[in-house]
Amino acid sequence: MDEISTELDSLNTEVIGQLNNWVDMIGGGDIGRWIGALVVLIVFFILKRVLAAAILGGMRRLAHQNKQSTVANVLDAFALPLQALVMIVGIYFAIELLDLSLKIETVLFDATSLAAGFSVFWAMFRAVEPLGLSFNRLIGRFGAGLGDDLRQFFIRGIKTLIAVIGIVILLEGWGIDVSAFLGGLGLAGMAVALAAKDSVANVFGGLTIFADNLYKRGDWVETPHFEGTIEVVGLRATKVRTFAKALVTMPNAQIVDSPVINWSRMTHRRIKMSIGLEYRTTAKQMEAIVDQLRDFLKNDEDVAQTAVAQMVHLSDFGASSINIDLYYFTTTTDWVTWREIRNRHIIAFKRIVEDAGAGFAFPSQSLYVETMPENPSSSSDDQRETRKIG
Repeated sequence: MDEISTELDSLNTEVIGQLNNWVDMIGGGDIGRWIGALVVLIVFFILKRVLAAAILGGMRRLAHQNKQSTVANVLDAFALPLQALVMIVGIYFAIELLDLSLKIETVLFDATSLAAGFSVFWAMFRAVEPLGLSFNRLIGRFGAGLGDDLRQFFIRGIKTLIAVIGIVILLEGWGIDVSAFLGGLGLAGMAVALAAKDSVANVFGGLTIFADNLYKRGDWVETPHFEGTIEVVGLRATKVRTFAKALVTMPNAQIVDSPVINWSRMTHRRIKMSIGLEYRTTAKQMEAIVDQLRDFLKNDEDVAQTAVAQMVHLSDFGASSINIDLYYFTTTTDWVTWREIRNRHIIAFKRIVEDAGAGFAFPSQSLYVETMPENPSSSSDDQRETRKIG
């Protein structure tokens, strides 16, 4: 590191010496030095444009040709900071040419040093976003939605870290001692952490969601607190759009401590229903209906045939019907498609029962009366008739 610093100092001295010789050749003096400084600024301005258009532009085109989009995006991010850094170098050499007082030179050199450091951290800050796109392959196992949320979380964290480090280094460069300030921040941070333990718990809950891949954006989930579609997976809270179209914001700590059902990760979707036959249905008709129902499900492309149960059985004698229990799964997990399949199956089941000559039972009650009371109206008529005769 010392050797590099020595070489840079030697190169700086040599360049400044050549510039001074050039200024002496054009007459020297204050006017000559101001003209030389202006020429240096113009040269570096042209150099900045050449760097942006020729060098960086050529490297971007080469990266695109080699399908290195990440490299091309990083070069785009570096363009403005590098141009600013070139102009800062030009301003530095222009100041060296001018015969200014030591106090003014010190202030200007400190300002250019600060600007140069800012340009470096600015370039790093801008490069974080395109570099974050290269995380796709690394965090692809978390899924598209959750991977995007995780990438955004890391991008924000790295940007914050770069900004903090940059501010500390720049302040140290100006001679400001920030160690005491950072120590005070550490003590204050402990107090804040104790006071905001719930927020810290939510942050760790968010990290648990990312690590365990509980859900991602767009998933349909159900917890004791809510049921709906995930819209945002944040570090502190998760935002869910319920089926009533209301937006629910739930702290991550509460979600992690609760059972979470992720319906979007179903391998198949279940259909469970019961068919009630009339009691007058014969045993032969029931056997035929059960066999036809099984054949129908076995030959339906929308019904899963392997890895899941498929059951059609007479289940019990109900209060007003003999019940057939159907339990099977569809190959699709899409809710709308599942409803269409269920609709089609109900019509098909109705047709099977009707073709067998049977019918669906409906709730009913039978009342049996052992004896009937005598008809009072008939006895009164007989009495009236007797009185008439007498």
